[in-house]
Amino acid sequence: MNDYTVHLKGSPDDPAALERSVFVREGFSMAALVLGPLWLLWARLWLALVAWLVLEAGLFAWAILASPAPFAVAGLVMLMHGALAFEAAPLHRASLDRRGYQMVSLVHGRCQLDAERAFFTRRAAISHPLPPEPSAAVGRPRQTRMVGLFPSAGT
Repeated sequence: MNDYTVHLKGSPDDPAALERSVFVREGFSMAALVLGPLWLLWARLWLALVAWLVLEAGLFAWAILASPAPFAVAGLVMLMHGALAFEAAPLHRASLDRRGYQMVSLVHGRCQLDAERAFFTRRAAISHPLPPEPSAAVGRPRQTRMVGLFPSAGT
């Protein structure tokens, strides 16, 4: 099961805000590990992308000027990708906070579709609670407690 944080811009009671809800998967991001700066572009994390490009330029300049062993440069690149994969969700949440979104819920699901289904089902249950059960005084005799498989004496 994966955990997803739900972010809304506006009131949780506003249907338009619910339409624009954003689900952020918590945990390690394989897409960020493999794609790196392309994932930053896709997630619209501009400040993180600029920081990534500055680090890449510094690493490139160091590799040219200092002529380190190739495995050292490759290790640092892998370290950068690993750090991005572990910090992908917090970066995405911080970006949403800066854009005015607020976290309203935490849901669980195997995939994002299951998490969305769980969130919107819970929202529907909150906004439209079930009606109370009809009372027994509407023309039906009152049921007495049963013990075992047989009704108690006197019924």
